[in-house]
Amino acid sequence: MRHGLQNSLLLDPWKIALIIIGLVLLVAGLIWLIHRRTVASDGLTPSERKNLSFQEKEILSMVRQHGGPMRQDWLVDELPGDSEDLAEVILEIENKGLIKREWQSDVGTYMVSTLSQSVVKE
Repeated sequence: MRHGLQNSLLLDPWKIALIIIGLVLLVAGLIWLIHRRTVASDGLTPSERKNLSFQEKEILSMVRQHGGPMRQDWLVDELPGDSEDLAEVILEIENKGLIKREWQSDVGTYMVSTLSQSVVKE
């Protein structure tokens, strides 16, 4: 004779399926949270936030948020500091492979655009 307790301890196939779906949703949620923390709204990766100077972070973030090529003179006008110092910082970011600059003779300035979000060269 079977008792009701034994039947409740056994897992039906639909219960197993629900458990598997729950675990898949949990893993997907964790992956989404990790990705969301990796690239914040400033467009910088955790590695870039850790390894770049304050000015480098500001410049790279501005160019990425602009969404396309940006005139270097506009970039320098928006940031506090000496224009020569900022131009050197922009050159340093270019040497690290995070941005590229192209001279535009028709506007008399460089056009600054971002490359892919890569790991900072140390």
